[in-house]
Amino acid sequence: MNLEQHKIKIIQKVKTIQDEKLLDEIDTVLNGTYVLAYTTDGKPLTRNQYINHIESISESIANGAKTFTSAEVKNRIFLSKK
Repeated sequence: MNLEQHKIKIIQKVKTIQDEKLLDEIDTVLNGTYVLAYTTDGKPLTRNQYINHIESISESIANGAKTFTSAEVKNRIFLSKK
C-alpha cells in the first residue's frame, strides 16, 4: 500500500467514527498536543513542549550547567535513602 492509499484508508475510517471523544483524541494526536513525557516534577509535556524542554537542557549544558555521571546519581539516590 502506498502513502496515498494509506491516507485514503485512514480518512475513510475517520469518516465513520461516531464517538466524539475518539475524534477529540485523534485531533489531539494530529495537532501534537498529546502528553508525550513528564518532567521530573510530574509536569506533563506535549510533543512540542518536550522538544523545547530537551533543547533548553542541551543549551544549558552547552553553557556550562552542572551535569552528573550515572555513578554520582546512584550515590546521591542511595545516600538519600539512608
